[in-house]
Amino acid sequence: MTPTSPSFADLGLAPALLQALEELAFAAPTPVQEQVIPMALAGQDVVGQAPTGSGKTAAYGLSVLHQVDVKLDAVQIIVLVPARELALQVRDALKKLGKFLPNLRVAAFYGGHAFRDETASLQQAPHIVVATPGRLLDHFERRSIIPNQLKVLILDEADKLLELGFQDELVEIIKRLPRRRQTLLFSATMSDKVLDLIRKNLTRPRVVNAGEDTDELPENLKLVGHYGTVEKKPAALLHLLQQPETGRALVFCNTRERCSELTRFLQGRGVAAEVLHGKMPQPERDKALMKLRNGSSQVLVATDVAARGIDVTALDTVVQFDSPDKADAFQHRAGRTARAGAEGTAHILVTDKEMAHVKKWPVAASIQWKPLYAPKLPPAAHKTARPENVTLHVSAGRKDKVSAHDLVGTFVAQGGLERSEVGHIEVFDHYSYVAVPRPQAKDIAERVTGAKIKGRKIRVSLVE
Repeated sequence: MTPTSPSFADLGLAPALLQALEELAFAAPTPVQEQVIPMALAGQDVVGQAPTGSGKTAAYGLSVLHQVDVKLDAVQIIVLVPARELALQVRDALKKLGKFLPNLRVAAFYGGHAFRDETASLQQAPHIVVATPGRLLDHFERRSIIPNQLKVLILDEADKLLELGFQDELVEIIKRLPRRRQTLLFSATMSDKVLDLIRKNLTRPRVVNAGEDTDELPENLKLVGHYGTVEKKPAALLHLLQQPETGRALVFCNTRERCSELTRFLQGRGVAAEVLHGKMPQPERDKALMKLRNGSSQVLVATDVAARGIDVTALDTVVQFDSPDKADAFQHRAGRTARAGAEGTAHILVTDKEMAHVKKWPVAASIQWKPLYAPKLPPAAHKTARPENVTLHVSAGRKDKVSAHDLVGTFVAQGGLERSEVGHIEVFDHYSYVAVPRPQAKDIAERVTGAKIKGRKIRVSLVE
């Protein structure tokens, strides 16, 4: 008889967590969850080598949620992540897993938006803080977060934290934490720098290897390489994006400047494109992501750092306009599509010299190579493409107790829409976005403005 895998209940998790897992339809632990949770619950330091999609967030999330004392008004868990989008993603995942823990407070802190917003949310200490290193250190300096009752520190994507130059901040942060604490570290790769970080900051850690990010890609991901001169790349990209099978696309560039320049080029040729890079204010980043998710745009042009951890489901195509230096970067980019069993295509546009470099990677054996096809460019248009959906901004959000359900009801009752016509909805702290059909958008905005949700009058305006 083959031994059966344990269930979440077998791992010793609290009933409130098992209730959340059932609601989220988590059937059985992944290998990394099966190994990490018992070690972490036993109070041991853990090093997990875990690739994207291995379930590591739930592995450490369930472990620390089991240990949180919701009656203790203090920061007990800190999760350090390399990027803002990942901070938001982890915060949301922890909130869902901890849904049935009474009065659980989870907060995300990151650069790019006003300090006063974060300070206001710290009037009552969150039990769990998810943060980027620079912003957490700022809070330590201002003493708006005092970690003297910390139980667990989690370093998520440690390789990326070090790659992005957060080494000094990590040293300074760890110096200010209680020595008696548990530390969990997760990394897709184990570089010398990561190993050094482990040696200096973890005590007799147990090691879990759920596999490194390798060059093995899912069978449902098609890889296509296009080679030619650098001058032909923009026209070749435009041609790719105009193909019906391309669908919703994420385009990678190596610099912020190239992202902005390429977005302007695409918009001028009638493509509904948005830009995403690390220097944009957070509301602008939220808006760009939301437009891709709800179909108000077709293409997001992004840097690696900005795209790290973003959650865009149903992404059909990835295009690497600039070639990355390393195979693992190629894989991270390509792996943004063909998720959860869906099909997807990842293209890379290269010069002959770049192709010679890419061909040294093991993954190159899976790439179907063809010459760049770059038809003559149309002249720049005065207007960008107009997708079928348009996004409306609503002046109320989570802090006003407004839910997606409330917004659907209001747009149906006051805006004259059928339920099926109300598109993707995203609710933020102080505002919300609702996608509606373009032809009626202006009329709907006028009708719904002045309507009351939870006793508060709302304003509705078009997002351009």
